[in-house]
Amino acid sequence: MTDNDAREVLVRTTTGVVRGTRGAGISRFLGIPFAAPPFGANRFGAPQPVEPWDGVRDALEAGPGAPQLLDPDDPLDNYFNPSSIGEDCLTLNVWSPEPGSVGLPVMVWIHGGGYVSGGSTAPAYDGSSFARDGVVYVSINYRLGIDGFTHLDGAVDNRGLRDQIAGLTWVRDNVAAFGGNPDDVTIFGESGGAVSVLTLMAMPAARGLFHRAIAESGSPRADASPDDAHAVTARTAELLGIEPTADAFAALSLQETISGVVPISRDWLDAARWGALTFTISPFRAVTGTESLPDTVFESVARSRIPLMVGTVRNETIGFVTALGLDTDTAVDRLADLLGADASVVDAYRKERGLSTSIAFAEALWTDWAFRMPVLSLAEARGAIPTFVSEMHWQTPLLPAGLGSGHGLDVPFVFDDLATARLLVGDDGPSSLVASMHRAWVDFAKTGRPGWPEYTPDNRATKIFDTTSTVVPDLAAPERQAWSGKR
Repeated sequence: MTDNDAREVLVRTTTGVVRGTRGAGISRFLGIPFAAPPFGANRFGAPQPVEPWDGVRDALEAGPGAPQLLDPDDPLDNYFNPSSIGEDCLTLNVWSPEPGSVGLPVMVWIHGGGYVSGGSTAPAYDGSSFARDGVVYVSINYRLGIDGFTHLDGAVDNRGLRDQIAGLTWVRDNVAAFGGNPDDVTIFGESGGAVSVLTLMAMPAARGLFHRAIAESGSPRADASPDDAHAVTARTAELLGIEPTADAFAALSLQETISGVVPISRDWLDAARWGALTFTISPFRAVTGTESLPDTVFESVARSRIPLMVGTVRNETIGFVTALGLDTDTAVDRLADLLGADASVVDAYRKERGLSTSIAFAEALWTDWAFRMPVLSLAEARGAIPTFVSEMHWQTPLLPAGLGSGHGLDVPFVFDDLATARLLVGDDGPSSLVASMHRAWVDFAKTGRPGWPEYTPDNRATKIFDTTSTVVPDLAAPERQAWSGKR
């Protein structure tokens, strides 16, 4: 490694030398390939090795995101998604305090987006704050949508997740050259990234590649059985006018599979067809009972000895509730029926929580069914295995009062970067909350403890992140008891 004029930094990886940049005490390496482009002859296959290169490869600019639909006119889309897409998308990025260091803790970020969007170099996921605080931060891309997650007989299963494992394998083999310790790796993610984190904990091929895990706003019950996955494949093929076979999907152009995400995603919102599955939000999910994922995620993570930090935000589904128009008593009654919420569950929200409006009731019911209850059930099932639970309550003024802690709001706090997130937090996000949330994530990666007690069946300790943060016992007692045995 050399450092010329505090600007150019060279690091040798297992496939060749990469050139990054250094400034403000941080070295950055962008767009490093960890697997070959997963298209052409590699389409619908397992990730393949990168061809080594001679000389020095520039790692100065972000690589393209996985193929997906982008809306350059949507500020929120631009915040969470890459600026460009391309076939050579299996790349990662490294922010390091000092590549010449030895044994620094490593954090690997897996982006969200419901397995249909997102990218490792989105503005939301700049790793500077982690490198500033002594962590080697890595962010990875993976295949999305039809190419990454459609379950096809005769094709490799769970391809997007296999890409993530390939990225973690690269970290194991190369992160020491950037100052990191390959035996001290924490994976973390939000939304689809959190679901990925939990799923990786269940995948045999990922064992030994990481040592701690943080899953924020994800569910351990978001995987799919083979039958459900085949139903999605069949419906996707029907909407595209093709046979539900690997050959038929492979005959589609990449643009056709990118665009094909839209009709199946819209169809997924038809609860008359899909029932409660509609409220898992994305039709693209990890498939269990497969070579790469033999058991369910919930049961596997409940047995895993890997320390886990898991949390939700208070109003996860407010954006989805408004989008689906679940703001009438009739719609809420239908929602309760679909989610299996009996009279005891309804009473827990109407009476114990005092939720009077239809939209508040629908949001709380859906949030708890999809996110909060699966997370708490998992924490209970893990027993004495180190598990830390949190819930974000701070509300952005940009959402309705009382419903302002929406999905994704936690990301800029975790990344200690409110400046680029005004479209989420407004102009006056509390700096004290930024400091406490970011510090908890870093402390967990460094020590295995985020700063509050483990969640156990005896204490059910939950950290509430708000303008004034606190730890409370059994925060969700009425709802948890009402849902017992149902979710």
